[in-house]
Amino acid sequence: MHVWLLLFNFLLIGWSTTFAKTVVETLTSDDRFRVFVRQLNRTDLLQDLEHYPTATVFAPTDEAFNQKIQADMTRAELLYHILPQTVLTTEWHDGELFKTGYTQDGRSQKIKVTKNKDQWSLGNNVNIVDADLKADNGVVQVVNGLLTPPKNLVQTLTEHKELYTFSNLAKKAHIETELKRANGYTIFATQDVLDGLTDAEKDYLNHSEAKEELAQVLRHQISDSELYFGKIPRGKTQLKTLQGEKLELVLDKNNQVTVNGAKIVQSDILASNGVIHILEKSILPNNRDFLKMNLRKVLIGLNATKFVTLFEEYGLEDFLHTKDEYSIVAPPNDELNERNIPRSEIQSWLKYHIISKKYDLNNFTDGQLVKTESDDHLGGNGKQRLLIHIVDQDQTPINARKKSIQFDHANLIGNPVAVENSIIYPVSRSLELPRDPLSRLPLNLDLSTFTASLYSSGVADEIKNSQGITLFAPTNEAFARLGLLTKHLLQPNSQEKLARVIKFHAIKHGLYYLNETMQGEHRVPTLDGSEININKTEGGHMYVRGSGAGDGSDRSVIAKVIRPDMLVSNGVIHKIDRIQIPSTLEISNRDLLLAENTNSFINLILKTNLTEQILDSLDQPYTVLAPTDRAFAKLNVTHLLQNPDQLLRVAKLHVLPVALPKMSMQPGQDGDRLEKKSKGDGDNDNRGIHSDITTDGVEFSPLLDDEKIIITKVDGGYTIKTKSNSKHLADVVQIGRASNAGGVIQIDRVLLPYDQTEGKGSLPWWAVLLIVLGVLAGAALLGALGYYGWRWWKERQQGYINLDENH
Repeated sequence: MHVWLLLFNFLLIGWSTTFAKTVVETLTSDDRFRVFVRQLNRTDLLQDLEHYPTATVFAPTDEAFNQKIQADMTRAELLYHILPQTVLTTEWHDGELFKTGYTQDGRSQKIKVTKNKDQWSLGNNVNIVDADLKADNGVVQVVNGLLTPPKNLVQTLTEHKELYTFSNLAKKAHIETELKRANGYTIFATQDVLDGLTDAEKDYLNHSEAKEELAQVLRHQISDSELYFGKIPRGKTQLKTLQGEKLELVLDKNNQVTVNGAKIVQSDILASNGVIHILEKSILPNNRDFLKMNLRKVLIGLNATKFVTLFEEYGLEDFLHTKDEYSIVAPPNDELNERNIPRSEIQSWLKYHIISKKYDLNNFTDGQLVKTESDDHLGGNGKQRLLIHIVDQDQTPINARKKSIQFDHANLIGNPVAVENSIIYPVSRSLELPRDPLSRLPLNLDLSTFTASLYSSGVADEIKNSQGITLFAPTNEAFARLGLLTKHLLQPNSQEKLARVIKFHAIKHGLYYLNETMQGEHRVPTLDGSEININKTEGGHMYVRGSGAGDGSDRSVIAKVIRPDMLVSNGVIHKIDRIQIPSTLEISNRDLLLAENTNSFINLILKTNLTEQILDSLDQPYTVLAPTDRAFAKLNVTHLLQNPDQLLRVAKLHVLPVALPKMSMQPGQDGDRLEKKSKGDGDNDNRGIHSDITTDGVEFSPLLDDEKIIITKVDGGYTIKTKSNSKHLADVVQIGRASNAGGVIQIDRVLLPYDQTEGKGSLPWWAVLLIVLGVLAGAALLGALGYYGWRWWKERQQGYINLDENH
């Protein structure tokens, strides 16, 4: 009996001894915690721990310390491994928070425990590998890693990958300092904080100038009341935010919590000065008047702050706050360079980016001119236009198509943004104001003659300085069509006439853009002082008619606009294919003859009484066939000059008392053909480009009554001959029209009457015929006499004698 009693006492003493260890003794007696114990002893925490009435210690093993090289742990870090209470894992529930021994800024720092299946974890993925080592004053939980105390809200947001967006926006909103200094904030964050806002609002809030508005959006997701998930009461709860509105929290019977309808998907992300909950979607303030978008804010959001700054700097800020309808072409900051713009033109240049109407993308058409707010140099109420280019681009998949739009040379680089009554088009570069005419014209090589004429006529500055003009610029080919007339106008002594012709092509104080010009006839004043007709046809073509086609149907002189709407600083230029001549401009045949090498012919005419009639008079049209000086060099002119009658006959042979026939020396613009009528054009557009001269030849009566002149169309030009001598051909070299509808046809050969051959006298045709007949009769008689003489001689040689019958 005594033996059993002694054995029982021994076991009882042993059992008492086993469970009489303190937490410190438990740690120091276990070889797994040598490094941890050394760290506790180094910071005097081992001694302090002996005085804890109760404690739970999360003790890292030596292996946990050896996993990475690090400096000694601080006292604060070690305290974060100690709870001033005893908690067994059998009493924990998932997501529970415990206060640790670490205190920062008077706040006891917490640690969160989570359970995955049968595995308990703490903080940053540290697992409990041996649970509930009991001591008489607490418990030791063996862990496989070191616990890291929470950092402040800003650091926690930065380091948590799902909170990166919120963290980044907090920096932009300049609320980081407030979050660092917080003492118990609760943040309801999402991965996409601004979800639910428009793209324009998002773009604006992401800009540095929107930091105040962004701060209000973020403050709506922050409360200065620290609220942990486990402390949310069941049912509905309201929580006031830093922005001023209240959030409604609802804890349902399934322990699901929503904040303003957004479910909490991750709770209790601990920070040293607060707590963060992640929501499934963003929560935005109900009252967003502070974020009400206007043109200025949208432009800032589109990275066009420099554009905004220039508008405000140059007194154009009203455009940014207007209620009127506009379309704004907005270049980004890095493509906006105002340094190349003269300061006096910056306002006009900026307003060139403002289209005076709200256009949706589908309202634009290729080649369209839209009116802008730029109005310098246009006079009155004129507004500068902007050219629109539209191109359909093939995309992937093949069936998809996308419109590519250009505002002049600036490409659309983003989706248009509608705001208030306007719409903004983000583009790749800033626009360029149209150049002045003298800078614009040289870029078109086929207008080089017209450009040179502007300067040689002395009207270049007048054209440049005129405000609100429409300029019709004839092509080089148009000048070439005038032939001798062009040569006359370009002579130095014709400067005044050339100036009148140039100014006749400039409409004074009138902007006639192709698509904006009303259909029908318009008679408008020019800088020349006279009027010119503009005709817009049903088919959309534009024609210009001066005095050369009074009936409006002679396409050989009526100009067609072949390239419209070349924008310049003071108006618009249209390229045309015919030159128009003012009705008051006097061009005589003498003027045309003096323009080319026809001095010999002029001298010939001066020797006759025809000078005033055919060279200078404008009462009746005459067409002069003028041989070149080279043609006269092949002729004995001295003989002609010595014979006044023959001289007059030659002169009259070269003068046709008719208007200059319709002829053209331009390839592809003459012959017996008519221009095809454009579909949809009115009657006024059925103007045939044709020639009076055909390939069969057309006969004319010169002043020389007994002769006829035949002009024939041939490949490459025309030939001229007299009817009496069809082999005596002259080629047409050049043509020129006088102002009375007469003109000059320059030829390469002198035409001669039937009684002359290259300057020598010749017999009439009947005399020539008699001579020929006489020669032929004489030849026949001589032949007969010769034949009979030969027969007589032959007979004598053979002894034949004709005997008289009487003998």
